[in-house]
Amino acid sequence: MNDSQLMKCKVIFILSFLMFALSCESTLTAEKIIKKSLEEAHGGIANWEKINRVFYEKTTIVYDSLGNIESSTKQKFQTVVQPDFFSEMFSYNENIRKHMILKDEKIQLFINGEPQVEIEALQKARKELIGAHYVLWQPYKLLTDDVELTLQGKVFLEDQTEAYKIKAMYPNSKTVWWYYFDTNTFLLKENLVKHGTTYSQIKNIAHEGDTGFQLHKKRESYTIDSTKNQKYLRASYTYKITDLK
Repeated sequence: MNDSQLMKCKVIFILSFLMFALSCESTLTAEKIIKKSLEEAHGGIANWEKINRVFYEKTTIVYDSLGNIESSTKQKFQTVVQPDFFSEMFSYNENIRKHMILKDEKIQLFINGEPQVEIEALQKARKELIGAHYVLWQPYKLLTDDVELTLQGKVFLEDQTEAYKIKAMYPNSKTVWWYYFDTNTFLLKENLVKHGTTYSQIKNIAHEGDTGFQLHKKRESYTIDSTKNQKYLRASYTYKITDLK
């Protein structure tokens, strides 16, 4: 084989490889990316479906626009995933102690030991418990929830890694979520959330490595504008998984 023929073979090989790669890329959907994330980076779908309960501690520190601490809250969650969902939370913030229980669709709220009956307070407690489980249980809940998923291509994150951008919209909700998955590892890297006219960018700074699911360990939430320009660090979250079975 002469040099001309060798070069021609190389060109054909490269073109064939590029066509194959583009073909594989074009068949990717939001659902396929989430499934690959679960299988390759977050423990495997079958293992998620075996989980019965998760107990964890969460510390939330809220900052003002100057970086001063506004509040610090410690929470303990005990959540039974199956056969019937049950969630309980104890929180400690200065002199305020809260205890929330969600069982059989009924919510109970106690503040400093006193039961609360105001509808607005109970609705807020329910939303907090369900929201906490939603956040911790990603990306698995993206497959199980009633949610409209749209793959919006690839983007580069601030750490210069490339990520798939997936938009998630829920029925009867004005909140819009975006999820960013690393294109190489398929690890869930960060979120963008739109609440009304405001945006929050939530970065997964660290994942835990003890459970095999790479759940949240440390996250940071930034108040930003629609172009993802960071305005300031609004909150930091630290998680510690104490029991997972």
